Amino acid sequence: MSVVGAVAAIVRRDILLDLRRRVEAGSMLVFSLAAGVLSAYVMRGAAGVNTAAASVAFVLVLVFLAVFGSLSSFVREADRGTLDGLRLAPVGAETVFLAKFVYSFIVVSVQTLVFLLAMGFFAQMESVVSPTVFLLALVSSMYLAAVSSFTSAILVFSEARAVLMPVMVLVLVLPYVQSAVPSIVAALAGGAVNATEVVWLALAALTFTGMTVWLSRYVLEAI
Repeated sequence: MSVVGAVAAIVRRDILLDLRRRVEAGSMLVFSLAAGVLSAYVMRGAAGVNTAAASVAFVLVLVFLAVFGSLSSFVREADRGTLDGLRLAPVGAETVFLAKFVYSFIVVSVQTLVFLLAMGFFAQMESVVSPTVFLLALVSSMYLAAVSSFTSAILVFSEARAVLMPVMVLVLVLPYVQSAVPSIVAALAGGAVNATEVVWLALAALTFTGMTVWLSRYVLEAI
């Protein structure tokens, strides 16, 4: 089986399992929608929308989704007793990790777009539907998905994973957030964002993703 075929098969399997667990999938959509509505309500004021507050809400939702993803990636496989079967599949460890990354990227991207659209609609922020905001959301989702999958793989059998995962996610996300927030604030304010900044963030996300895929061969063989 080719790498692309194996990744597609694992991702399809995870998506079908999510669709069967309608309560869990629906709860995440409800969370993103509710977070968008609540953020819009809090930000609305006599002086208009506070774009700095909007960017903070956006980053916090991304971090929450990354933590949720880390608890529902390799950890969920271990809890269901299917992790050993996945590791014994006739594909490399990097392929398994890449499939989990793609699945996490899809989940985080969808939830992020739901949040942004809800916040933009209820706060009447036309800048939210700009291509720049969507591009920054996708790039950020890529980085967060890599963090989520890598954290889940490392702490899958840790007895303190419920505590360690949020901490590890925050530690790995912080450097990216510090670089991305100025661009996110500018984009949500409807201002111009330098294309170089977006390209740099995309390269950072791709580089980190590549590093986690490469390291996954040692992480997955050790668990």
